[in-house]
Amino acid sequence: MENRFNLIDEKWIPIQGESPVSLLDIFSQNSPESLGGTAIQKLAMLKLFLAIAQRAKTPKDVHEWNMLRPEGLGKTCTAYLNTHHDQFYLYGEKPFLQMPILAQAKTMKGEPLPIMPIGRNYHPDIPSDNDSVINQIQINRVPTDADKILFILSIMNYAFAGKRTTHMLPLTEGYPTKKLSAASGPTLGNFFGYQNNCLWGTNILETVWLNLFTREDLIKFPQWADDSLIPPWEEMPTGEDDHIARRLKNSFMGTLIAMSRFVLLKEDGILYTDGLQYPSFKQGWREPFLAIKSEDKVQYLSTSKRPWRDLDSLLALSLTTTTNGYVCPQIQVCLQRARNAVPTIGIWSGGLKVRANAGDQSVKQDDDFIESLIWLETSVLGEPWFITLENELKWLEYTGKELQKSTRNYYIDLKVNKAKKENKFTIDDKAIACFWEYCETLFPEMIALCSDSESLPGKREEIIQKGEEIYSRFCGRDTARQLTAWVKHHPKFSVSVRRENNGK
Repeated sequence: MENRFNLIDEKWIPIQGESPVSLLDIFSQNSPESLGGTAIQKLAMLKLFLAIAQRAKTPKDVHEWNMLRPEGLGKTCTAYLNTHHDQFYLYGEKPFLQMPILAQAKTMKGEPLPIMPIGRNYHPDIPSDNDSVINQIQINRVPTDADKILFILSIMNYAFAGKRTTHMLPLTEGYPTKKLSAASGPTLGNFFGYQNNCLWGTNILETVWLNLFTREDLIKFPQWADDSLIPPWEEMPTGEDDHIARRLKNSFMGTLIAMSRFVLLKEDGILYTDGLQYPSFKQGWREPFLAIKSEDKVQYLSTSKRPWRDLDSLLALSLTTTTNGYVCPQIQVCLQRARNAVPTIGIWSGGLKVRANAGDQSVKQDDDFIESLIWLETSVLGEPWFITLENELKWLEYTGKELQKSTRNYYIDLKVNKAKKENKFTIDDKAIACFWEYCETLFPEMIALCSDSESLPGKREEIIQKGEEIYSRFCGRDTARQLTAWVKHHPKFSVSVRRENNGK
């Protein structure tokens, strides 16, 4: 089969506000500023870049990492890509991250694997037969080669759980028959979808460099201490349980390129079946991008609470001696050294909010892609700045709860059924959503003011005025009964920290 569409040279990587670029462009001196695509596509692409970088050059320690700089990493990765050029073809005898053996594989009924449509390029899943099409964007289109590689990258770590994979005879002799419903990709997670977190740089190459683990870092995690860091495109498994599959399932490289689906592109679509079987988080799956609350709890995504509202929990272990907060290795390991290496740094959080039902995952109702990017000046980062940030986030949470409680009680007093439900969302839900949307636009200013706390009361007054405006917008006072309820339940906002702490 002819080798064609090489990821190293072809322009397939979406860039925000610009034309697509190639892998060589990513690692060049003129590396683009920011990735385009969905939150899942950004994560999948970043993990590919990191896998290339970790294979090309894993620094020994922080000193070697600092000496490397983005420019040195870019040169090393470019040399690696040029040396391994024949391993990055989308089509050919060894297609990238694909399993040519699937062409001879059989279903549980002994039939050849069916060719399935890739469908929409924004979800890491094969479209269901009974999908409803309610707008133009949902119509299936013929995918481009760029769409195909983004789909393949996305499903390796973020594939939906469900029965849309072909139920295939195992490729490894003696391997147990797979379940009819395939597990979700290990980084997407069960139930609602895991929140992923990492550092963000001023361009893509700097982002890769900032998130690069050193050998000294890997030693801190027993399961990755002796990892050979061989990516799957260099050594692809032949089945579900050969020695390569077992190595990938327990490796650091496996957290970057997980191989949770076995696929093979065809002219009219794709052969698509369950791949390597990874444990769930409760069964022991760990990776650097996840925020871990406790031994058996991980941070899930929520469309009603965007990630920036938990910034203090995400930074707590990196900037203070407190034991509260989330353990996110990608932040905890990389932030400390980044503070001394760059003047500004971004904290990126996101993923895809999904829902599960009877073993299937899907995107319904208010589910959506979620991402937030908060920029910080590294010169002010430290415990005093963090304490101020923590207080501001607590104050915002208190103010939001006060607004929601007042709006809810207003409608209860007027005996409106469950706060006048509209489209399954109560009016107090809508009021608090407006409040948080407004706060999100102001949050960068609040972060900047955390190093000048004397200016923060003025910003709090501004937020309180917005809260009162939202309360009046959703709670009318046109009649005598409405006016009485409006006055009775008017939110008791306060600028002071003391009122915030006592008003729980």
